Amino acid sequence: MPEVIRVHGARVNNLKDVSVEIPKRKLTVFTGVSGSGKSSLVFDTIAAESQRLINETYSAFLQGFMTTLARPDVDVLEGLTTAIIVDQERMGGNARSTVGTATDANAFLRILFSRLGKPHIGPPNAYSFNVPSVRASGAITVERGNRTTQRATFNRLGGMCPRCEGMGTVSDIDLTQLYDDSKSLNEGAITIPGYSMDGWYGRIFRGSGFFDPDKPIRKYTKKE
Repeated sequence: MPEVIRVHGARVNNLKDVSVEIPKRKLTVFTGVSGSGKSSLVFDTIAAESQRLINETYSAFLQGFMTTLARPDVDVLEGLTTAIIVDQERMGGNARSTVGTATDANAFLRILFSRLGKPHIGPPNAYSFNVPSVRASGAITVERGNRTTQRATFNRLGGMCPRCEGMGTVSDIDLTQLYDDSKSLNEGAITIPGYSMDGWYGRIFRGSGFFDPDKPIRKYTKKE
């Protein structure tokens, strides 16, 4: 495997027969004024050809669902490896996304394991092809009528914090901002702007018979 990515005669967009050798396993910075061709070389030439070569490894059936990528206008492009593009824009995903799921590296790992791995039967919590087995804690069982479907998921529930559900943060309502429990309804316990005991909802509360409008809210029973 060459230790450099060799580009010769790149003519994508405003590039004029640019030739360069980029060393691997090192940090290389492309800098220049706006319009000098940085993005044309990195994204539209090197990364685009890397993605095109990866797409060619899929079956013809899968390629039919993919966007057809044309080969960049370049004479020679050698030593390419898998390219992961990190944009300046905020990446999609959610709080449970990992580097593998956000960059689609997991998809490439699954292909690698499916071609090089050896199937085996292990314990209930064993992994096969980097996917939790249907008996692992990450399995979901769905029952419809007389049929039962089991689907594996990467979100394993074992060890998850029951309070934040594995998200790391908790979104909750501060009830003290909604009402003052030391006051009764008639004393103006509800502090939400626009609500008053003289308004529509206030008359409903007092007329329902479910609440004592003169009793402080902190003394209400759970049913009340």
